[in-house]
Amino acid sequence: MFPRRRYIFETRGTRLRRRLAGAGLAALSLLGAHAVACLVLVGMARREAAAAEAGLWGRGPDLIAVFTGDRGRIPLAVRMAARHPGARVFITGVFSENSVDTLLDPIPGPAGGVDKDLLAIDHLAGNTFENALATWRHIRENRGVRRVLVVSHDYHIMRIKVLMGALRRGDRDLEFFYTGVPADYRSPRNVRILSKEVLKFARTYLFLLSWEE
Repeated sequence: MFPRRRYIFETRGTRLRRRLAGAGLAALSLLGAHAVACLVLVGMARREAAAAEAGLWGRGPDLIAVFTGDRGRIPLAVRMAARHPGARVFITGVFSENSVDTLLDPIPGPAGGVDKDLLAIDHLAGNTFENALATWRHIRENRGVRRVLVVSHDYHIMRIKVLMGALRRGDRDLEFFYTGVPADYRSPRNVRILSKEVLKFARTYLFLLSWEE
């Protein structure tokens, strides 16, 4: 009356191959998603740089904040300061043995093209979250600041933007712009850094979902 059930018996080898195939497919899916996330992170950062170029056209930033950590960030900030005379420069995460002179002297041009009276450095920050805190502290100590240009590397920009937004605390009259040193992703070193940055971004985002000031 009722059809008899058919049972399919797997050998141990068949079951192992099936599980390995499933694990391999899952691993490939994760790698693909990770690669897409890398491309999205860099693409968004470069759009931020284009938006900063347009948004600051004809009206420079009041403050250029540099999150240190890789080569090229301070020279980029110096070039930006030369384009926007009168802007303050704040460099956060500086090694304790460095000073304004040791940071600017290697950069071509007189005093690196920066008015040293407009430059301040922070020696205390040891990571991106502390860089963001130090920058906000500096902004609040300089009440004339309304437009802020944040400088880092392109792979780092979106994590900074998320952190700065989380620390904003109702300062709606401030404008933030972001620009990054474009990393060369033909370099295996930079590919590794970007790959890790995707994981750091995800971890930071999840942390901020449950974070209370």
